[in-house]
Amino acid sequence: MSSDALLPLSSSLAVPNAFPHGGGVEAAAKAWCCDVSDILDLSTGLHPAGAFEWLPHWLNEHASLVAHYPDIDGEPARRTLANELGVLPENVLITAGAQAVIEVVFQAMRWKSMAICVPCYNEPIRCAKRAGCKVYAFEHGDHLPTADAYWHTSPNNPFGRVEAFPDDMNGVLDESYMAFSERKKLGVLANVIRLGSLTKTFCIPGLRLGYVIADEAMIEQLKAWLPPWPTSTLALHLLPKLLAEADKRDLQIQHAREKLMRLLKKYTWKSYQSSGSFVLAHPPAAMPDFAAEKILVREFPEWPQLQGWVRFGLPHSDTDWQRLEAALCQ
Repeated sequence: MSSDALLPLSSSLAVPNAFPHGGGVEAAAKAWCCDVSDILDLSTGLHPAGAFEWLPHWLNEHASLVAHYPDIDGEPARRTLANELGVLPENVLITAGAQAVIEVVFQAMRWKSMAICVPCYNEPIRCAKRAGCKVYAFEHGDHLPTADAYWHTSPNNPFGRVEAFPDDMNGVLDESYMAFSERKKLGVLANVIRLGSLTKTFCIPGLRLGYVIADEAMIEQLKAWLPPWPTSTLALHLLPKLLAEADKRDLQIQHAREKLMRLLKKYTWKSYQSSGSFVLAHPPAAMPDFAAEKILVREFPEWPQLQGWVRFGLPHSDTDWQRLEAALCQ
């Protein structure tokens, strides 16, 4: 944490029945009577630099790929990612974003109960409940409840904490916000599904690209519940080019996050020390009117523990930073 005087969180362990998500720029534009281009979207953990400048040219140059079905094994993305992460291709499953796996993992693995630290990213709870999997919620620092599986996100969302997956546990390690330099160190974890998004680091959520790293038996169980084609042909061929930029993108996130922490401290906001592409913070007084500034942030109406807190993504351009600072100093 960046302050010794952070406001305490409630001890309530209730799980939500509503499951909001960041990134609703179309709905915000309609509500605010403006164009999408007028909105500074800080409601997600997407990379602040946006998509690569060369991407439109690449997509145009490879447009013929849309006429081909994707490779059922996810090539050439699978072999490239396996090499990058130091595992065998047989231990890699390419998916249409991490969400594709979250939707089916409880049915595929036949888990009847899941332990998860709250507050947290909502989608595992929604999908577990839909599958009839009982959710045991606990708070950071508490003992883990006994359950068939443990859902662990590192860095945690929304706090940004980094913690290793507990020894002798099975379940899911969601590493979607983890730096690639850290992902390369993990290898195949026994009885653990490593779940990763590739859309956040490279800012391509519209192309849907994610992966699983696990032993072959787990891979086969998941494949039985997923469509035969892992994701788009374009995404499969784009990944090798993207991965060459991973370390640079991680460094950009680090620098932008540190800049945001300094800015929040300047205006006496309380904040959690984050290792993700976002920062959870609390204003010194009333919450600024971000809507009036057409800045979209992530609030948490579904979590009583987080009322009064807001999660900021990372601005990129000088203009974006100036807009955020103008809102913070209200």
